[in-house]
Amino acid sequence: MRDFDLLSVLLRALTLGLEMLTIGGVAYLLLAAIPGAAGEAGLRACWRGLRWAAIGLAITEAAYVAVDSAILVGNSALNPKDLVTAPYFLAGMAALLGASAIALCTHSSGRKSQYFLAPCAAMVLLAVVYTSHSVSRMEGRLALGALTAAHQLGASIWIGAMPFLLISLKRAADPEEGKRLLRRFSPMALGGAATLLLGGAGLAWFYLGVSSDKSLSGLYGTAYGVMLLSKVYLVAVVLTMGAGNFFLVRRIETAPVDLLMRLRRFGEAEIGLAFTAVLAAASMTSQPPAVDLPNDRASIAEIIARFTPVVPRMTSPEFAELAPTVPLQEVVKQAQFGGSKAVDDANDRAWSEYNHHWSGVVVLAAGLFALLSRLPSKHGLSFRWARNWPLVFAGLAVFILLRADPECWPLGPRPFWASFTAPDVLQHRLYSLLILAFAAFEWGIQTGRMHSRWAARVFPLLCAAGGALLLTHNHTIGNVKEELLAEMSHTPIALLGATAGWSRWLELRLPGERESRFASYIWPVCLMLVGLVLLNYRES
Repeated sequence: MRDFDLLSVLLRALTLGLEMLTIGGVAYLLLAAIPGAAGEAGLRACWRGLRWAAIGLAITEAAYVAVDSAILVGNSALNPKDLVTAPYFLAGMAALLGASAIALCTHSSGRKSQYFLAPCAAMVLLAVVYTSHSVSRMEGRLALGALTAAHQLGASIWIGAMPFLLISLKRAADPEEGKRLLRRFSPMALGGAATLLLGGAGLAWFYLGVSSDKSLSGLYGTAYGVMLLSKVYLVAVVLTMGAGNFFLVRRIETAPVDLLMRLRRFGEAEIGLAFTAVLAAASMTSQPPAVDLPNDRASIAEIIARFTPVVPRMTSPEFAELAPTVPLQEVVKQAQFGGSKAVDDANDRAWSEYNHHWSGVVVLAAGLFALLSRLPSKHGLSFRWARNWPLVFAGLAVFILLRADPECWPLGPRPFWASFTAPDVLQHRLYSLLILAFAAFEWGIQTGRMHSRWAARVFPLLCAAGGALLLTHNHTIGNVKEELLAEMSHTPIALLGATAGWSRWLELRLPGERESRFASYIWPVCLMLVGLVLLNYRES
């Protein structure tokens, strides 16, 4: 039943994200959007947004419990009746009930309804904390649970409340209403950020095992540590943008008239990157903490040896030289019992490296052409032809579809639809569709064939979504170190992809020419860096 693992991680991420939105919406309505600060239009929209967030959380919790139950039943001799008393099941039901109660309260935005919001939100928070690593431990359970609650509460009242602020700002009757809301939200967000950082620092200190082995090898030598570094990077970027917004709010009375628009645009990117961090957090929950893996950690020397630049592999072995294809049902059986696919053959590794290296050439070229297309024409030298750079990605999509999974259609014997039951194959096919979609839309935008604002947003959204999805990519190799080193190759690509997507979003959305022009140079450089990472990819 390992086929459900990817779905479980995605549902966990969706649960955490909707929990943030629900608790953040409650905090925003109780602390910031109070009568007198927010107008009626903004309040109605926020209550409506909170209702949908709570309903979404209830539905997602039900799906998450159902998928985890299927995994447990498939991997053990437990009966469905045994699961009803399991802690994860009880916690899921508690979160579902709390979210449902919040949704019911939103049908009446009066003061009596507000009295029930805080205890219901606390119920949701405690239920989600109860399914975290902290409660499953034998030692320090209470302290770790408190740190986890602080970490998630801080994220909720900072990031989770921000969409409701943007809703209010969009519906503000006049600039003064927007300024009032910003003045109330700013200290609330500052307190949330501080709470998030303090809780996260305490959890990282324990889960990395710094206090026990007096080293930081858990940070760089385990998959948990790699995901933690990813989360730190994303939170650092969000904090940087949030700090800029904080200083803008401090000079709100003398700032330009487009201040509210700038804050809204940066807030959109902050939310997107923050929810990518939520996906990294969900991936962390599927990994054992570093403190529980004292052995099989990758050393600094092994990491340097793997990532020392080498000449890319530009030639591929013949398809007939690859290891014999394992029947699909055998792959499912091996995955179910923790086995690995038979892909350890040298020719299989060479095939994979060839694919990655040529993909790197394509992405590097696309980033370079995109950068050239943004340079002003001087001395009769024009790079207008470089605006066609998205067409390069169309070729990459076809390349991935044909070669990413040689055991599947069209090269291998496994049928097209049946191969989708393997999670890694499913992800590769999704990447092909994402790449092809944003290549088509972005080519139309870059060449002036399309003028729709929604069409222009396809590339940044799909690029950011692809980077976020890559954080869940898992290599079932059977060797802990090899899995970690493979993950180290894909994680930078995921982070650069998310950064590229949201910088392109800012380029399109920011009102100021200077800010949008600066953002226009970030994402092509990110694409070029992705290409360089792919060019240095190795399987061993």
